[in-house]
Amino acid sequence: MEQTFDEFLDYCYSKILGRFPDNEGREHYIKLLNNGIPKHEILISLLNSDEYAERVKYIMSPTIKFAPPGHFYSPLPDLDNILNLYQKIDKSRNPTGIEINGDRQIELLKKFQKYISVIPFGDGFKQNNTRYFFNGNEWYSYGDAIVLFCMINYFKPERLIEVGSGYSSLVTLDTCELLNLKTRITFIEPYPDLILSILSDRDDPENLLLRKKVQTVNISLFEDLNSGDILFIDSSHVVKFGSDVLFILTEVLPRLKPGVIIHFHDIFWPFEYPLEWLEQGFAWNEAYFLKTLLINNKNYEILYFNDYMGQMYHNLVKEYMPLALKNFGCGIWLKKLES
Repeated sequence: MEQTFDEFLDYCYSKILGRFPDNEGREHYIKLLNNGIPKHEILISLLNSDEYAERVKYIMSPTIKFAPPGHFYSPLPDLDNILNLYQKIDKSRNPTGIEINGDRQIELLKKFQKYISVIPFGDGFKQNNTRYFFNGNEWYSYGDAIVLFCMINYFKPERLIEVGSGYSSLVTLDTCELLNLKTRITFIEPYPDLILSILSDRDDPENLLLRKKVQTVNISLFEDLNSGDILFIDSSHVVKFGSDVLFILTEVLPRLKPGVIIHFHDIFWPFEYPLEWLEQGFAWNEAYFLKTLLINNKNYEILYFNDYMGQMYHNLVKEYMPLALKNFGCGIWLKKLES
């Protein structure tokens, strides 16, 4: 039986581009085929595409030739074996050598209740002249925003540095404004399009933003943080040669003074990424390195771990932070201790 045009396109796309056609591409080529264009012209078009050129460049790159994804020398996982490995994770067991401090996290959650009662953010709409509102944004939603609001209330930092920027930045600005804090705020952001698009008219981007990679920032910026100040990290989530996370873990954290509060984003309990993210090709590894850093390490204390609290103390979160049930968030908050 002769192939239908749809079957022909599926075959060509999968063999040449490694994917199935999107709706726009399918409609475009179906129209050409219906108008009588020869099938080999479709092949030529795909082979001449920028996407195919990029795919060949990727396949022929030294990194992929040396160790393709799933190879034991590659940091990229084997997508065919992810489900089998993921099912072996025991989320009920604390990682060996890490002080989770569940009781102290509960104490802090209870202390947060008085701040939660005055949260100014609207649920689905802006109110109280705030920049931020709970909008179901999966990247910085209910639990994350609530805990950040509470942490700023609790510690009232004189200095706050955010590595990365976005909706969390709006929470920071709103909270400091609400409390009338004189906190000096810096957002280190090499790709500032998002933050520039969501800042309010009363913000001064030139004073708030360092438009550069954190690896190029003078290290003294972090050395000047004092006890109670906040270093909020929302990074590329990847440790590799020259990366921001490698710089933060090996150059920034060791230099921080005792008492500095540290936040990492997109850290899930038990220091594993969601299965669907792995299946979608996310090969982030920040959580694994952070887990390693915390093992048998008395230099850091876990203050609050959003996803851990949501999973292990669901009823307490429901009682003291009910909005967080809509999305626990995925931040982990640490405190630097005396060496």
